[in-house]
Amino acid sequence: MSNHDYIRELFRLVSTESILVIDRQGKLRRIYCPFRAIVVIPVGEFVTGKTVLVEAVKMTLELREVFIVDGTAYYLFHFRILY
Repeated sequence: MSNHDYIRELFRLVSTESILVIDRQGKLRRIYCPFRAIVVIPVGEFVTGKTVLVEAVKMTLELREVFIVDGTAYYLFHFRILY
């Protein structure tokens, strides 16, 4: 199965409009976009500590998750989700 086919199949099960996280109590939780995240590694115009709104969650063809912020894709490791 190609990465493109995998992504297509994956997004039949999940949505670009939400993300699944494990909360502090160890429970699985779905957070819907837009949600807030804080920058932990500077990227683009964003400095450490800035709070941003994540508009969507997508995946690159290399199977790396990205957050869409202000219409631009950034790797998710640049952020920590606030909930």
